[in-house]
Amino acid sequence: VALWRKDLSKVNSKAAESLADPEEYPNLFEDWQVALSVEENAVKARGVYPAAENYPTHADKSFNTLVEAFRNLQVEAEESLENGDIDHEAAEENGHVENEVEQHEEEVNQEEGVVDEDSTDGAVLVNGSEGDEEWGTDNKGNPSA
Repeated sequence: VALWRKDLSKVNSKAAESLADPEEYPNLFEDWQVALSVEENAVKARGVYPAAENYPTHADKSFNTLVEAFRNLQVEAEESLENGDIDHEAAEENGHVENEVEQHEEEVNQEEGVVDEDSTDGAVLVNGSEGDEEWGTDNKGNPSA
């Protein structure tokens, strides 16, 4: 900023004085500290290019700015911390926690009946399907009287 002020003062001194320095006025530069952190990390990755076979995973990333990518990394890190510690994550990867949750959901659905997701009338189907009820069949598929 000091170099800009010096060069600009040769042309217009008032404009040079009006330049805001992020170190003096951090409130005017919302992502200044984030950008500095991103730049520091980007220096490490300069000149390191992913293999061509990994193109599909990197194709959409070209549209993100470095600040957006940094924020996404922070959000992903926070989400993993919200789920618990590493032991919890390892259990999920093995499927133990996920299977327990699915079994619990199945038990609840069997006890309460399942609400058809496509239904707009709010009807609860118990031990049957919507198609059977529409055509007037019983649970065995026989026409009802």
